[in-house]
Amino acid sequence: TDMEEKKNQVIRYENVADQVLAKIKNLQSMDALSLPKNYAVENALKAAWLKIQETEDRNHNKALKVCTKESIANSLLDMVLQGLSVAKNQGYFIVYGDKLLFQRSYFGTIALAKRTGTITEEPKAQVIYKDDDFVYTIEEGVTKIVKHEQKLANIDNTKIIGAYAIVTKADGTKE
Repeated sequence: TDMEEKKNQVIRYENVADQVLAKIKNLQSMDALSLPKNYAVENALKAAWLKIQETEDRNHNKALKVCTKESIANSLLDMVLQGLSVAKNQGYFIVYGDKLLFQRSYFGTIALAKRTGTITEEPKAQVIYKDDDFVYTIEEGVTKIVKHEQKLANIDNTKIIGAYAIVTKADGTKE
């Protein structure tokens, strides 16, 4: 039956997350791996394992049915090495043929940038609409926003002409 097949797929790979956890703990014990202090590796792996069981390829085949055990383990390891969690939408598992890959999301990139001290807060994004008063310059290849004024009447999703984001870096400068 369909239920038995799904159970067999899960059993076939059920120890992958445990094997990855054992490898992580071994690396940590040898001081070969340092994870963020507030990163709960066990929780991240459990959440990832649940997500992988739901992951499908574009033909709606389950990842556990079509992906190699090695690629599943490597995708879990990749997520952990980055100190990210699918439970926080910091990445996704994607099937490419018979390989499962971990793809970092926008939220994962922001988490890494904050953790490394590259940025101090979330980027602030703005949409530029037709008829906005928008002026910018480019100095030595760096775009600088000079002015952006917007009237409520301009806000129309069919008239978006651009967008930008401002990031506050660790030294207080904005880019």
